[in-house]
Amino acid sequence: MYATKEESLLIDRFILYPMLLTILNRDLQIFQRAPFKFTQPYVLWIEEKMREITQELHQIRKEMRSKNIKVSFHRIYEDTSEYHVIVRGYDEVIKYSNFHLRNQAELTLQRLFLGLPWRSRPPNAL
Repeated sequence: MYATKEESLLIDRFILYPMLLTILNRDLQIFQRAPFKFTQPYVLWIEEKMREITQELHQIRKEMRSKNIKVSFHRIYEDTSEYHVIVRGYDEVIKYSNFHLRNQAELTLQRLFLGLPWRSRPPNAL
């Protein structure tokens, strides 16, 4: 891959954050219908996390534009997803295991919920 380590992390976040928004949106709908005694605090908390992710995604897009990086979804197979990536004019297709993407999304949500930085390891994570 032609991207630096920093650019690779940016690309990873660009791919993961929309997945997180989809996950949280589904969870939000479940919480809104759930028979909790106090539903509103959970709903407000999830909405706030979604706003944080959306703002971060905006910053990621801005940084990608400034670094001349473009990423688009290319194709999905049974067990992998492909993304078309252009970094400073270099063009390639990157394959991600769907299992890996799911695990990374889960770890990223844990970090977000615990207020940890992007690449830190959540407690009790292997």
